[in-house]
Amino acid sequence: MDCTLDRHLLEGYLDGELGFERSLEVEAHLASCSSCSLEVQSWKDVRGAMQRSGLYYRAPAPLEEKLRNLIPHESRSERFPWFQRWIWAGGGAAFATAALLITFVITRPPAPSPGQDIVTSHVRSLLANHLMDVVSTDQHTVKPWFAGKLDFAPPVQDLAAEGYPLAGGRLDYLEKRKVAVLIYHRALHVINLYIWPAEDNSSSAVDAQSVQGYNVLSWKKNGFEFRAVSDLNTAELRDFVRLLTP
Repeated sequence: MDCTLDRHLLEGYLDGELGFERSLEVEAHLASCSSCSLEVQSWKDVRGAMQRSGLYYRAPAPLEEKLRNLIPHESRSERFPWFQRWIWAGGGAAFATAALLITFVITRPPAPSPGQDIVTSHVRSLLANHLMDVVSTDQHTVKPWFAGKLDFAPPVQDLAAEGYPLAGGRLDYLEKRKVAVLIYHRALHVINLYIWPAEDNSSSAVDAQSVQGYNVLSWKKNGFEFRAVSDLNTAELRDFVRLLTP
């Protein structure tokens, strides 16, 4: 990992936001990079000092109960685990904090777009210099690389003749499981193709959506779920999908 590029990964690691594979990647880097290791330990020390500070106290029971009652019962443990460890400062700051929390709960932000997680993964792969685990334009090299790393064999095609050359592949973590990702190019654009087993062998039409300026095409075929993500225009991305699913 390049130390000039991995700061957001370190922050995600500390906040427990990374998937299994990325966490292992960060831990391996920390074991070999004393600079990043010291920085992470420094952040942990600061957090520990703040949590032990005498300026913070648990919210009074009546206020905590009032906030709990504003949340649907089935959502409390999943969406708001911080209730179990929420701490707050005394005085005027406490009132302001409580008011903000009440406002947040009442005006709960909309649920993230279904394609948000996959776009985040796509962008992270570009920023973290972790686009490919195996670099090859040969589908007969890329496909065997996944053997033993996944509990399924992803279909791999090279579309170089059609203007969408295969560049390689990697493992990622999505939809609560490890998935295969194939990387294709179209001129200067990168296409991440995510693949994992579907629940059945049925097929579905291609669904298109735009998330934060990225196009996401989703479909199901031959027992697999597919997601193609890129900043490529929709027409060319649809052409790419058409070539994959003739």
